[in-house]
This record gives sequence, C-alpha cells and structure tokens, in this order.
Amino acid sequence: MNLRKIYLGVIVLLFMALFYEWNLENQKISELEQLRVADIEAATPRVTNDGSFVYLENDELRLKISTSTGSIVESRLKKHGVENIEASLGVRVFGSSDTGTFKYYLKTGFTGKASNYVLHSYDKNSVVLKTEGGDLTKEFTFLPETYEVLITDSSSFGSSGKAFAALYRTEGRSLDLKSSWLQGGMMNNSSYQGVAFSTDQDPYKTTRLRNIDESISYLSRSGWVSFIQKYFFAALIGSDENIYNFFAHPADSGVYRMGYTVEKGEASNLVYNHSHRIFVGPKVRKDLAERAENLELSIDMGWFWFISQPMVWFLDLINSFVNNWALSIIIFTFILKLVLFPVTAKGFVSMGNMRKVGPKMKELQDRYSEDRQKLSQEMMKLYKTEKVNPLGGCLPILAQMPFFIGFFFALREMVELRHASIFWISDLSVPDPLFILPVVFGLIMFSTQKLSPAPPSQDPTQQQIIKYMPVVFSIFFFVFPAALCLYSVINSGVSLGQQRYLYKKHGVLGDTQAFGGGG
Repeated sequence: MNLRKIYLGVIVLLFMALFYEWNLENQKISELEQLRVADIEAATPRVTNDGSFVYLENDELRLKISTSTGSIVESRLKKHGVENIEASLGVRVFGSSDTGTFKYYLKTGFTGKASNYVLHSYDKNSVVLKTEGGDLTKEFTFLPETYEVLITDSSSFGSSGKAFAALYRTEGRSLDLKSSWLQGGMMNNSSYQGVAFSTDQDPYKTTRLRNIDESISYLSRSGWVSFIQKYFFAALIGSDENIYNFFAHPADSGVYRMGYTVEKGEASNLVYNHSHRIFVGPKVRKDLAERAENLELSIDMGWFWFISQPMVWFLDLINSFVNNWALSIIIFTFILKLVLFPVTAKGFVSMGNMRKVGPKMKELQDRYSEDRQKLSQEMMKLYKTEKVNPLGGCLPILAQMPFFIGFFFALREMVELRHASIFWISDLSVPDPLFILPVVFGLIMFSTQKLSPAPPSQDPTQQQIIKYMPVVFSIFFFVFPAALCLYSVINSGVSLGQQRYLYKKHGVLGDTQAFGGGG
C-alpha cells in the first residue's frame, strides 16, 4: 500500500473531525448566547466585611483586603482548586503560610506618607478605605477584564511623595502548589521563581530572588513588573501615559520588595491621585498577550524558548478546534512526525545500509586490531566505497531531540494542562497515577530494539546497556508529567510504524522473525 495515500487519508479524516468539532462548537455558542448575557449580569462583584478585613470577589477572583493597611493580603483564584482539598476556595497567589514563615502581599500608596485606614464604604462593585483624617482614599474595583483589579489612591490636599505599587514576598515555595515529587513530577516544581521586568528598552529581563544582593531599577514608559512563579502570578502593569521607575530591592528582614514608583510630571510637585492596574491570575499565553505587551513572556520556556513558544502556539491552535488538550497533544505529535518523516526515512535507510556493511566492518576490525590508524583509514575507504554515512542513523534522534526538550519546557509551564483529563488520567500536569504510559513507552522501545537488531560490530557491553534502556526510561518517566509521557508514547509508536514500513520497503529489516516476520 502507498504510504502517501495512507497519510493523505489520515489528514483528510483529521480535518473532517476538526470541522465537525468546530461546527458543533459554533452551534453550542449560538444556543448559549442568551445564557451568556445572563451570566455576565450575574457575575457582578460581591463584597463582605468581617471588621479587620473586607473581601471583594467576582466569579474568578477573591481578594482579602486589610482595612487598616489597605494591602491585599490574600488572593484566591476561584476556578483553580487546590489539589487534594475538597471544597477548595482556590489557589492562593497572595497569602501567608499557617506558620507565618511565608508571606506575599501587595501594597500601594504614596512614598513617604504613612497610612492607617478604616473602612469608609463598600457596595457590590467596590471597596473604599480612608484614613481617619480623610486625607487619603483608596478604592478597589474589578476591571471588566477578569483577574484584573484597579486600585486608585487619592490625596485630598496632594502628596509630595510619588505614587507607588509594590509586591512584598519572602523567599520560599509558592502557596498551594504541588510539593511532592510524585504529585508534581520530577522537575515539575523547579519552575523559575524570580522578579521580572518589561521596559521600553528590554521586553523581558529577570533575576532570581536569591541573586538580588543590591537594588535594581529601570526607568521606562509603560511596561510591567512581576514576581514569576509556576502557573499563577501577579503583575503590576503600567500605562503609556506615565513614566515608571521599576525596582527590586534585596531582602529587608527576610522580605523582598519589587514594584514601581511613578515619576511626577513637570506641572506640579504634588500628586493628587493615581490608578494602579493589577493582574492576579493564571499564566495563559493568549490571555496575557492581550493584556499587556510582552506579558506572555512571563511564561518561562527555558533555554529552548524559540522552540517551545511556537509549539505552544500550535497547540493552542489545535485545541481551539478540538477543545481537548490530550487530543491536541496527540494530533500535534502526528503532524510533527509527518513533517519530520523525510529526515526519519533518511536516517533509517542509513542505519540499514550500515547494518549491511556490518560483516565487512567486523572483518576490518579483526584484521587491523593492532593498528588503530590503519583501521580508521580502511573504515573511511569502506564508507566511501559502500556510500554509507556512519552518522546518518543519528538523524532521527538529532531531529527529534530539540522538540522533546522544547515540549518538556512548554508542558511544564502550561497551566491549561492542570486538571486536564483523558481516560484514567485526571491531571496531565502530574505523573500517570497508574504508570500505564511509562510502561507502554518501555514496551514500544523494546519492540523497536527487536525490530533493529544490533550490528555484528557493536561492542557486547554496549549491547547490554542498550538492552536495558527501555527499563531505565520507563522508570524515568514514572516521575514525568503525563502530558510529556503521552507525547513520547505517540511519538515512539508512530516512529515504530514508520520504521517497520521503511525497513520492509528498502529490504534492510534484518532479523524480522523476532518481530513477527516483518509482516
């Protein structure tokens, strides 16, 4: 059967499935149009007060505000629950540990002006705090965009200080994120943590907290500053109308401070009011890109960002049609394997040709075992005569390795995979709970080895090492996120099918009886 026709048929079926899913989704959107209007009306903010704190919330975000300091001391992302906690109020970005060893909060105001607030008023849309003398006013309001808060500081008589907004944080693991290696997966919790800036001179600059041993500052029109952490974060977003002095200061009594001051205009030495735009929410690439320039760069893609970012973009595109992240990963892997098939074919043919000349290579090794220089010369002559490339067999691995590494960093940071499910897997961001995918991956590797018997010239020690590689990789994948395991299983399975086809087509299968006679 013609392989091209098979691939063409698969592609046609995929596009038909995607079109059906898209059409079905559009029908759902049309049917729910009236309900969405009602949902918007029902999503108005709500406020409660317990004396020391006031709570402002909408359907996505719940803020705990100290009525005395005017600080946001806790934030809950209501649609993102905490693992293993029933009836969770949501993951905390701001908050304090039960022991008090960790704290993270936000404060705004005017420099050089101490403030002690009391609750002045509140309604379903906002919270207003005032100082006892009535000079300073602080108002909290949700912006129409979800996960965004507008904090307006006002001074009745004007302030000689600068308007500021700052994040205060101790060093330590973020609240409510997985701490166990078995829950979070190997390297899944080692996501970058540090302060990040975006200015008109540098779109993205970041430093780890522990590396801040002296003050950092950048002067910029617009831009943003944030503390970078896994999945969820807070960012202080500037506007084009102001010039900001973004800063990060070393720990004072164990607390780091990062944020900005707003440079005064030339018209007056007094500041009467300023509004701060705050984002507190999940790190969703498309969402962040729409909120502020370069804000999506806060999603740490590691050293292979130039590969990871396009992969995430393509995954987003696929998921916009199929609305299932596991299925999106599967489709993405199939497409990637199709694109890399010419390289794969060239590599497999090269390996087959090397296997054919194996007996001749063994003969040369026996003949010139005492003369390494002569052996090298004769081997080069053999390669030239037989028109084989000893490195050609590495092409499939070399071509796929950057994508594997890029995919690892991409999947590690994608909050969309958190609690995304497929079959027995309820969360693609954590290891397979039943270890089925790692075992399947090992079996595929074992089958691939059977399909590709070792050349006669290969060292026996190397043969033993390669023999146990499936077991080693299976154990290694026990602590990898299920999404990465799913990608690896599909990638290896398709590679196995391609390998069988190519070996059969080119007649270089070798000992096929070990794998069902080469069928």
